[in-house]
Formats: sequence, structure tokens, C-alpha cells
Amino acid sequence: MAEEARRDMRMVGETASAGGEYRNVKLVGEGVFSGNVDCVKLSQVGELEIRGNLRVKEIKVTGECEVQGRLDAITASGRGELTIRSDLRGEKIRFTGNIETGGDCEAGVFEVGGAFQVSGLLSADKLDVKMYGPCKAREIGGSTLRVRRSRATKLLDLIKAREPFVLTADQIEGDIVELEHTVAEVVRGNRVAIGPGCRIGRVEYQQSLKTHKSASVGHSVRR
Repeated sequence: MAEEARRDMRMVGETASAGGEYRNVKLVGEGVFSGNVDCVKLSQVGELEIRGNLRVKEIKVTGECEVQGRLDAITASGRGELTIRSDLRGEKIRFTGNIETGGDCEAGVFEVGGAFQVSGLLSADKLDVKMYGPCKAREIGGSTLRVRRSRATKLLDLIKAREPFVLTADQIEGDIVELEHTVAEVVRGNRVAIGPGCRIGRVEYQQSLKTHKSASVGHSVRR
């Protein structure tokens, strides 16, 4: 359906609607779509549940958003909780809070301040993560991968006496790989920097490898 032929949808308070094709969807409150949603732009303040797939050019979340299917977006941004029961795909994903997927996550740009749990593969041309909580993916791949721990988590550890926040993955592979507070079986890259708090079983690198004195690397090989 052409964009000009679509209608806008505005949801205020506690509302429910069938899925469908829309132009702009705005939610303030608590809303539920009972089927697939295809729209140009979706913005929400509150809680949103989509009982199907979501296809959107631009989504902005403030609060909690759950998609029981997959999410395909050009840009996804906001702060709060974003839960996708299947795959997440987007050109630019910039989020503060927590992202959880039941499948793979594929992005051109993946910038997160907070935490994420990806059940499958997390792939991005540019991945930049500032951890405020535990992060996990089965595998991580891309071009430039940077993972660091926010300084704020040190204070949270002292106040709540919780375990340090780390990224855990089976494999991490990229061209430029810079990691902090990461636990992984294998890390591969052209230029690799293993920072503080890392525990890596094996590192394979081509051009350079830098290892922080507090990091643990079981074995390193230059390819």
C-alpha cells in the first residue's frame, strides 16, 4: 500500500487494535496490536505489545515494547525495554536500556548503552556497547566491534553487591575488535585489543594484539 493511502493511528490510554498497514502510529499509555503491523513511523510512550511481526521505517521507544514475532526497521531508537521474540534487523539501532531477542540481531550500526541478550548471532558493521548490565550473545561478528563497561556500574556493584557486569559469547570475530570485561571462548580479528576484566580462551589475530595486564588469555595465535 502506498504511504499516502495509509491512515494514521493514535492510541491514548489503554487501547487495543487489530494489526494492519498504517502511516504513523503514536501511542501514549498501554496498547496492544493483535496481529502484524506495517507502518512508516511508530513512536510510543508507555507499554506496547504487538502479537505478530512489526515492519517499520522508524521506531522510537520510551518505555516497554514487545514484538512477539520479528522486527524489521530502518532505524530503531529510544530508551527502556525492547523485546523481540524472533529476529531483529535494522540499519541503525541506537538504544539505551535493554534489548532482548529470541533469534538473531543484524544491524549496520548497533549502539547500546545498557544490556542485551541475543539468543543467536549478533552482527553489525559497527558495534559500540557501553555496558550497564550483563550482555550475552551466542556469536558476535562485524567490522568494528567495541565493548566497554560504563563507569557507573562500579558504583552499582558497590551499592547492590552484585556480580560484575560482563559480556559473554562463544565466538567474537571482526576486523577491529576492542573488548573490556568480556568472557569468550574464541576471539578473531585483524587488530585486537583485550582490555581489563577479559577472560578469553583463544585469540587469533593478523596484524596486532594488545592485552591488558589484568586480562586472561589462554592461547594466542598470529595468522
